[in-house]
Amino acid sequence: MSLPIYRGKKRKKHGLLRRSVLSAVVKIAFFAGIATSMSKGHAHNLQMNYPRKVKRRHLFTLIGRAGRNRNKSDGGFGLLGSIEINGGDSQVFKKWQAVLPECDRQLMLLQRNMTQVGQATGAMNYWLRIVRGVGRTQSVHQLSLLNSYINESAGYDPQAANAGVRDVWRSPLNLIGFRGDCEDFAITKYFSLLALGYPEEAIRFIVVKDSRRRVIHAVTSVDFEHECYLLDSLRPVATKEVNMLHYQPLVSMRRNMHFTHFRTAEMCRQFFAQRSNVHVR
Repeated sequence: MSLPIYRGKKRKKHGLLRRSVLSAVVKIAFFAGIATSMSKGHAHNLQMNYPRKVKRRHLFTLIGRAGRNRNKSDGGFGLLGSIEINGGDSQVFKKWQAVLPECDRQLMLLQRNMTQVGQATGAMNYWLRIVRGVGRTQSVHQLSLLNSYINESAGYDPQAANAGVRDVWRSPLNLIGFRGDCEDFAITKYFSLLALGYPEEAIRFIVVKDSRRRVIHAVTSVDFEHECYLLDSLRPVATKEVNMLHYQPLVSMRRNMHFTHFRTAEMCRQFFAQRSNVHVR
């Protein structure tokens, strides 16, 4: 009986071919998902220029990286059941960085006034009343009160209906008592959460595509007691992310960190099934 023919080299070639095909498929799926997740009218608002350091090997480790900062019970999913890539160079992130210094200055003023009585006036006094009015105990009820109070603190600006590069992003004191749009409300909620003592690593400013209204929108997320809640200018209460999957996450930010998101319909279905304790069929 003769020995079987050694086929190691041939198999190795086939393995390289399979890996190269897989690489091409992953790249095409990722960039096609980003492109199709935005409506044609708003695609220019999220100009994502990835740095050269985001190399091929990052694409093979997307799923492994997705849930590093999330609870293990999330099954490796990122925000709203997405895959997250740390980095990018979008115009949205540049606008976020531009408004941060003024927001930080106003946050320091708010924290100083929280220890004093009768010193604040105008918009600062209004903001201070909101933060004090939600109470000191961190809870979902507190998150809902904060969301509702800030939604009612300013009028809606129809001239800036979508998150993007054309409108000017406002700091909290430039929104409260005046008018603004979705990202202005999200920014104010972000810094209000910091004032209330929520850790910054638990909070994010998120740009999403609303698949129901077919527009680009902005919300704030906060991780609290092993759940992620969204604070939305279109809803009066804090809502679990699993109930907001009509939002397709595009980019999210906190301080000097920037994340790009990718999610397919199948990923969305699996995330919903997992978080709703429903078996995927």
